[in-house]
Amino acid sequence: MKTVAIKQITLINFKGIKNLTVDFGPETEIRGDNATGKSTVCDAFHWVLFGKSTDGSSDTKFGIKTVDANGNVIPKLDHEVCATLDVAGETVELRRVLSEDWVTPRGKATLELRGNTTSYFVNGVPLKEGEYKTKVNEIISEDLFRMITSPLYFPRLDWQAQREMLLRIAGGVTLEEIAANRADFSALLARLSGKDLSEFKAEISARKKKIKEELEQIPARIDEVTRATPEAPDYQALEAEKKRLSTLLEETEAAIASKAEAARQQYEAAHEAQKKINDLRTQQQSLLFEANKAAQKEAYEKNAQRNEAQNKHIAKEREEDAYNATTNREIRELKDSIFENSAQIARLTQQRAKKVAEWDEKNSEAYEESTEGLICPIYKVLCSDASVLHLDANAKEKAKTAFYENKRKEIERIITEGNAIKSQIADATEAGLQLQAQLTERTEAIRVKRLEYFHTVQQLCNEVAAIPEVELKEIAGADLPEWVALQEQIGTLSEALKSQPQDEDGAALTAKKREIAAQLDAIKAQLSTKKIIEDNNARKAALLERERDLAQQKADLENEEFTAAALVKEQMSEVERRVNKLFTIVRVKMFSQQLNGGEKPDCILMGLDGVKFLDTNSANKIAMGLDIINALCEFHKVTAPIFVDNAEGINRLLPVSSQIIKLIVTYDKQLIIK
Repeated sequence: MKTVAIKQITLINFKGIKNLTVDFGPETEIRGDNATGKSTVCDAFHWVLFGKSTDGSSDTKFGIKTVDANGNVIPKLDHEVCATLDVAGETVELRRVLSEDWVTPRGKATLELRGNTTSYFVNGVPLKEGEYKTKVNEIISEDLFRMITSPLYFPRLDWQAQREMLLRIAGGVTLEEIAANRADFSALLARLSGKDLSEFKAEISARKKKIKEELEQIPARIDEVTRATPEAPDYQALEAEKKRLSTLLEETEAAIASKAEAARQQYEAAHEAQKKINDLRTQQQSLLFEANKAAQKEAYEKNAQRNEAQNKHIAKEREEDAYNATTNREIRELKDSIFENSAQIARLTQQRAKKVAEWDEKNSEAYEESTEGLICPIYKVLCSDASVLHLDANAKEKAKTAFYENKRKEIERIITEGNAIKSQIADATEAGLQLQAQLTERTEAIRVKRLEYFHTVQQLCNEVAAIPEVELKEIAGADLPEWVALQEQIGTLSEALKSQPQDEDGAALTAKKREIAAQLDAIKAQLSTKKIIEDNNARKAALLERERDLAQQKADLENEEFTAAALVKEQMSEVERRVNKLFTIVRVKMFSQQLNGGEKPDCILMGLDGVKFLDTNSANKIAMGLDIINALCEFHKVTAPIFVDNAEGINRLLPVSSQIIKLIVTYDKQLIIK
């Protein structure tokens, strides 16, 4: 362990102090009223090392020069600090001097201030600025110096800087160590492919964003395809009509080619009969269309009900899995707290046993008074002088009284300390009972909740099984009595039409051919929508399949994110456990609770009573800061002087291995060094 301590510091014309020399011991008190120079001594020590004040401001930003009553700088003074240090048993003298550079410009008779210069000396040897900084850095680096000399420096760092330092102190807990006993963590690390976990999480986030954007577009694209899809006509009726018209067209063309055939047909009568037939066929198509439409609607509604029940079942299972994972962690953390509480009680019990043994030992001590007479140093015989014997008796009585007074004070101290430990044992025991009760209560609540999930999931599963999946079947005309009746009328009319004599001439047949061809073209145009509808339906099916695939990809990525977050949580929990073993009264939490019940990375410093550093009193803040300094010193294997400001408000400092310098506010108008 490398020790750095101040042996002596001298200030000359520094921040209003004309000349002051302070000698330091292992524990030094600097007492005085406000504005008597206590903090100035601390600033001087920081300035001689790093050219900065205690709060880190450079000497260009805080005034070190001496000023008069009006606040004006007194010119032509050198401002100097000289510090004698003990560095691992070696004496090192550091001296920094700020001087004003006065020159006489050409053509002028008066001096002018051109600027300031700083001189550096180590053990009396002048050095350049860079050499001086190197020498100081060899003693101790500035960042480390600030952390181990001010109890309030580390607790006021950004939580991320605190977290990084504590991770180093904990020994660098790697993700591989955490993943060793978890298959899902090991699989995740294998998928990193050399990437940093933060890069991997950023990549997942980017992929999720891209998938989410595409998912948001799919409903609009499906709606666009649906709007562009025409209503499906009765294709069976259209095909039948197409076949009929094609046959009629062939017959008409044959009739045109053959006058004898054309003569047998009477166009007008046939046209009227055909119109009735067409009307009847239109009615058939409408009936068939409405029947198929109703069947489609019924099948869709039944399947939609089944799909909704199935989605509820899946959602409830996922909710159950998430609840189980969360409560498992909660129970594990409670058990860890109970174990730590038991360990604390064991430690305190050992400490109390030591106090009992110490009391027994101290209580058994007895004063041993000399029974020999007083021998004259000159004549070597028993002294008989009454006044001398009286003085000797008084001296012996005072020694005896002092012995028993000291014994009484020591026993009172041991009893006080023992009672304090006993109180801590009682508090810890009560806390243990509360934790055990909390564990029992929470375990029962979780059991009831999990049973509730089990029954709910089973019920939803039964609901899905109770709803059969409906297969859509196309309705044929023969399945509808109304359609069959219309078909019979069409048959009757068709037979009558065939039996009518025809007396058409060529012109009538030609006109009839054009009419039939036009009707046939219209039918073909309607039939052409079938391909459009089929293509659009295939497109919608593909979009729905893509939507399901993207939803699954999103769920898989969210699972990856959850696993990664759990891995980091486990890593920081291990760091938390290791770090907390380094402290006596400080506890560290690496995560903070959010309003939504989740957790976010953090670094919260608190005492054994659970009160955060920022919320505790000044004395506890100093004690917690000293506890942290002890751990930092042990890790870096170095100690440096600790400046404790406002030490008058602290009854007893936490024991440290570093040199202690207390700055105490009193009513003394001059600094008192003790």
